[in-house]
Amino acid sequence: MIFHEFPDLTWLKSQIAQGFNNRLGWGNLPLDSEGFPSVIIHTKVRECYRPEIKGPFSFFLNLRGNSLCSVERQTTCIDEDNYFVSNRSQLYTLQVEEHAGDTETFNIHFGEFFSESVLNSLVTPADKILDAGTQRQLSPVLFFNQLHRRDATFNSLIKSILTSHKETGFNKLRFEEQLTALLSYHLLQHQHIGQIVNKLPPVRKATRVELYKRLSRAMDVLRSGFCGEVNLDQLAAEACLSKYHFLRLFRSAYGLSPYQYMQQLRMEKARVLLTDSGMSIAELSTLLGFDNSQSFSRLFYQKTGLYPTQYRLDSK
Repeated sequence: MIFHEFPDLTWLKSQIAQGFNNRLGWGNLPLDSEGFPSVIIHTKVRECYRPEIKGPFSFFLNLRGNSLCSVERQTTCIDEDNYFVSNRSQLYTLQVEEHAGDTETFNIHFGEFFSESVLNSLVTPADKILDAGTQRQLSPVLFFNQLHRRDATFNSLIKSILTSHKETGFNKLRFEEQLTALLSYHLLQHQHIGQIVNKLPPVRKATRVELYKRLSRAMDVLRSGFCGEVNLDQLAAEACLSKYHFLRLFRSAYGLSPYQYMQQLRMEKARVLLTDSGMSIAELSTLLGFDNSQSFSRLFYQKTGLYPTQYRLDSK
């Protein structure tokens, strides 16, 4: 299901508390089973505040503008370049602040049984799948609450949902296939995170996981604020580490220093803006946080071998 408005909050919390046992969705839409259904909230809002919702496994993203999502006493800013993840039964608070301007949400809530059955099938050997049959006793698959960069593959999957729904309307089979593709994609990102965790110093696994969680909080700040002023003290404090330990662990995990990673993010954003927008080089430089267009053009040339104006011409 794809809705173009947020469901009434009182109704939603009541349905969640009762496990959707009446099998009715928003607008009395009949559901195939009990439990939180698979639904996408694609709507345009100027302001909203939806506190303490016990949701299913979810992706929070915006096609335009910014939103805030709070989980486990941590608030994350979600822009157009990232998506944020919350797990099943975690309380989340979603907020769009009025000063942020119009925001176009595309929040994906994966149905309770649907997400677990898909994720378990992706991590379970074929012989065990046959032994399990159609049983619903599935182990939860948990992910880190953090921002993830939206790459070309992810954006293509989102575009596919938007385009197909616009052209031919909602089709449940196609919708579930598209959600399955998104879950498969995210599982690969999670496996990559596992590789990062293993790069951290050889201590107990639980300690490495905790270190990664701390680094990911700083990474979220870096990803959402790379166009502005982000300093080392702020990042280290977010990770609850000394500056020395933060720098060492960050480089160990990601292979780059925070500054190098920030510049990499700026170059990625610059390529998109040069291709898709009509902004001048001076406007683009200011937006990305450079002191002047000369410093931006110099760095862009170092990274790509082309000046911004040349890159723009070649991409047309």
